[in-house]
Amino acid sequence: MWVGRPTLGKYFEHEVFRGFYLEDSWVLDINTSRGQLVITAEFVLTEEHTSYAPARPGEQYCYRKGVLVFEGVTDLTWTGQLSSRPSRDPDGSVDYGNIDSLTIEGDHYTVEGDLGIIDLHAASIRTALVSDGTILSSHGAATDL
Repeated sequence: MWVGRPTLGKYFEHEVFRGFYLEDSWVLDINTSRGQLVITAEFVLTEEHTSYAPARPGEQYCYRKGVLVFEGVTDLTWTGQLSSRPSRDPDGSVDYGNIDSLTIEGDHYTVEGDLGIIDLHAASIRTALVSDGTILSSHGAATDL
């Protein structure tokens, strides 16, 4: 655990997730590489997010495509990923369901949902919306992509 790094519990208590509602966001892809985990999703944004806009006709929420990036991953366990198959939507796209919970305790993260359970240790976490070129680091600082 790092000095000055809060033990937060639920994701919505973390600055990086201000304005995000993960439980109804759709996971589109999951990629791992040395030291990194990237979850691509259609995120639900709440009015608290600077990129929020009213829901489009026929949609319940404001959806924006983006990524959830864990950097400096030192340990990762993924269980249950084969227990459910991805869904194919009417437009032909594939999704891996929702993120039911994301808990944060220091550098330990647990992501649970239809995708299974991903348990990892990472140095930082950030989110980025595909269309707006801004990311928030785990410390809440805005930077350009």
